[in-house]
Amino acid sequence: MKTEIINQLENILTETTQLLDSFSQADINTVPFKDSWTAAQVGCHLLKSETGIDGLFYTPTKKADRKPDENIDELKKIFLDYSLKFKSPDFILPEDKIYDKEELIGSLKEVKTKITEAAKNVDLDEIAPLPQGHPFEGYTKLEMVHFLAYHTTRHNRQIQNIKKMI
Repeated sequence: MKTEIINQLENILTETTQLLDSFSQADINTVPFKDSWTAAQVGCHLLKSETGIDGLFYTPTKKADRKPDENIDELKKIFLDYSLKFKSPDFILPEDKIYDKEELIGSLKEVKTKITEAAKNVDLDEIAPLPQGHPFEGYTKLEMVHFLAYHTTRHNRQIQNIKKMI
């Protein structure tokens, strides 16, 4: 199960860069409709939310005193329900600027490598060392891999929708 979700995550993160690469430099920074992010801003949001996760995985903590996959179904239900709308926390909001497509894709590829290598080389049954008050405080590293997969899948769909509108 762990190898399967890590492979899925790797494929989902690869899909993100392939989707972004399908845009021209101009189109990746084009607002498709009122109050929407650009495809580049979605990519930036993903980059901000994924950067440093490898460090979180590598930080040794205690094993969960519960089933390490207990919250996976709930995460899937929340993030893959496209009728739900979320407000992004400020610290992972993308800047309103023109992004360099190649630089953004390169950064996302680098983060993908770091995350997937970390996930393959740590004990995912450990509790993720998240700060007190974090929405996923007490979640396992395995559950965080699933979160990344579902969160990124959600935003890949958003990028696909932006592509259709441009």
